[in-house]
Amino acid sequence: MDDNTPSSPGTLFSGAVFRSSRGFFVAAFSREVGWGFPLEAEIAAILHATLFAFEWGWHSLWVESDSILTIQSLQRSIQLVPWRLQGLWGRT
Repeated sequence: MDDNTPSSPGTLFSGAVFRSSRGFFVAAFSREVGWGFPLEAEIAAILHATLFAFEWGWHSLWVESDSILTIQSLQRSIQLVPWRLQGLWGRT
């Protein structure tokens, strides 16, 4: 999604890479999110990564993103999370 502008909707994909505290590769995933805006893909990636980590019993996470708007959306309120991702937000 890096080649799209925030106002350009399209097919969304998200993914994450998990590393140990020493930087070793542990796991990764990618998935199609559907149709929407790049911000939705960024938020979905973090939400899916959180669920994935918890399913594997990893409860101490360090989340990094190149999108300040994404991090602010997740820190502030569910009101800033796009409505179609709020159900996923409620499971994290």
